[in-house]
Amino acid sequence: MAIDWTLFRLCNSVAGRSLVLDNLIRLLMNDYAVATVLSLLLFALWFSGKSPTVRERNQRAVLTALTSLLLGNLMVKAINLVYYRPRPFAFNEVTLLFYYPSDSSFPSNAAVVGFSMATAVWLFDRKMGLVMYVPASLLALSRICGGVHYPSDILGGILVGVFAAYLVARRSHFLDRLWTVIIQQMRRFLLA
Repeated sequence: MAIDWTLFRLCNSVAGRSLVLDNLIRLLMNDYAVATVLSLLLFALWFSGKSPTVRERNQRAVLTALTSLLLGNLMVKAINLVYYRPRPFAFNEVTLLFYYPSDSSFPSNAAVVGFSMATAVWLFDRKMGLVMYVPASLLALSRICGGVHYPSDILGGILVGVFAAYLVARRSHFLDRLWTVIIQQMRRFLLA
């Protein structure tokens, strides 16, 4: 798609111009930094809440986020079994700020990771969900700027992540009993 390539070139054009910006993009796009931030936010959410009811709601949000992440990644694997899209650098000259991933570019697994967790939390707690959307969005944008994803890969990943979170949070009521058991067991060991 022409618009996809045009948007990619626009975002990728910031790469290679400034060592400081390149290092920031590398930090944001790596496989660990944003995932660690999102994990720490989930950890903080697990133990937060001024009342037992709010704390339990937050813990259900965390369990939903983790399950959404798992479902989203399974959906990516299923999509990749039937569709493979080469990375932007495979046939084009781009400024690459990352290693050369060999898996399919579509959908962006990084976007799925960020947006499945952020959306799951947002469905329980709008404020924390919005906080989590910030690093998720920065991760997604950095993957385009750094040369490893087209914008449509990111959009596809966002849609998969949001859909996975919606399915787990709103359509998987059979998990409610499991969440209750997990939370109760964690409380027994003073972990909730």
